[in-house]
Amino acid sequence: MGSWVSHLRIAELLLNHLTEVDRTAFTFGNLAPDSGLPNANWTVFDPPKEISHFLSAGSNENNVQDLIFYRQYLQPCNRRQNPATYSFLLGYFVHLVSDRLWSNKIGKPSRQCYAELFAIHSEAKAWDIIKEDWYGLDQLFVRSHPESLFWQVFLSQPIPLSPLPFVKQSAFEQQMQFIRTFYSQPSPHWQLDRLFPYLNEASMKRYVEETCDCLVKILRLLPACPPPSALTSATLLLSSTETEAFLPPLGDLPLNNDHSQ
Repeated sequence: MGSWVSHLRIAELLLNHLTEVDRTAFTFGNLAPDSGLPNANWTVFDPPKEISHFLSAGSNENNVQDLIFYRQYLQPCNRRQNPATYSFLLGYFVHLVSDRLWSNKIGKPSRQCYAELFAIHSEAKAWDIIKEDWYGLDQLFVRSHPESLFWQVFLSQPIPLSPLPFVKQSAFEQQMQFIRTFYSQPSPHWQLDRLFPYLNEASMKRYVEETCDCLVKILRLLPACPPPSALTSATLLLSSTETEAFLPPLGDLPLNNDHSQ
């Protein structure tokens, strides 16, 4: 999955292309799929990701079925009659597509490029090490951009009601408050004046901008050319160039450097 602030950065760029969108509902919708309540070590969520991210059993974000969500919830919603609900659902859809693109562009190459991490650590520990860069970049971004959507909307506006039956309001509010605190009152352990070996800002910025471009294209194509019912992801409307994995290195250090600890 993409980091929380990467979703907000994509949302902020998309708002430059969207008209008649409720900014607050759209912003919170962009984080709503990650409102499942985690267990103690964040390995199991309620509701499970199969439900919140429209995954088939045992699959990962590379197989997000975003068009199932689109057909069931977004497409039937009347934009003019229910602008806030539509905006929330649109944000939810944007998140699902973004996660699938993150898996293609960053998740897969990270697993391949940093195979030494997975050889000497458990799967969960290796991802925790890599994700220190993802969320470190998030922390750095919000501290450097006081005008960003995080501060101006996500932190300052009331948490809206969830229009989705599987996103329970209590869990949604709890997780949104957690994300707010995570970035606005960060733990002192974050060391940001450093190299980012596994993912740097240049790669993150490229992902955000390319994903925004892909989403602008998808949101233009869907109403004009509804995809066949057998198609489960809008990313399949894109070219292979638009969805291809980033080439290494993704971070600040070349791959032959020993940075596996």
